[in-house]
Amino acid sequence: MIILGLDCSSKTLSVALCEDTRLIAQLSLDAGLTHSETLLPIIDAVIRNAGKSVSDLEAIAVTKGPGSFTGLRIGLSTVLGLAWASNIPCCGVSSLEAAAWNVQHMGGQICAVMDARCQQVYTATFEATEDGLRRITPDQALPAAETLQSLGEKSTILVGD
Repeated sequence: MIILGLDCSSKTLSVALCEDTRLIAQLSLDAGLTHSETLLPIIDAVIRNAGKSVSDLEAIAVTKGPGSFTGLRIGLSTVLGLAWASNIPCCGVSSLEAAAWNVQHMGGQICAVMDARCQQVYTATFEATEDGLRRITPDQALPAAETLQSLGEKSTILVGD
């Protein structure tokens, strides 16, 4: 199955193309430009450089938050437009869960954290298991100090911005 994945939830924009369980193309950009200027050209570049076309896509995944409200709107509306025009199924993925999957192979407790501004962070905690991730807490916005306290004494991998 060929899946296009997009993350517009933070200031870094990422687009990836997977075939079955293999990553075949990926591009991330943090150039200070808005996602509205860069998303479609990056999607085009990733698909083209992988030797694929939009008609090869079998699904599209996009981060649904938490994160930048404007970035999320740009990502979601772009995916909905592509999915509708090409009759491709799409799904939303937690931005924090997607970040946690990057280190799932390391095992143990994982806390995904993103800047929510106003001295708060978006956070969620997971336990890495042989079968994947087990969610411990929901996606939530908390003061940064409270997030650290909630982790207790357990060794924890922190991921995110």
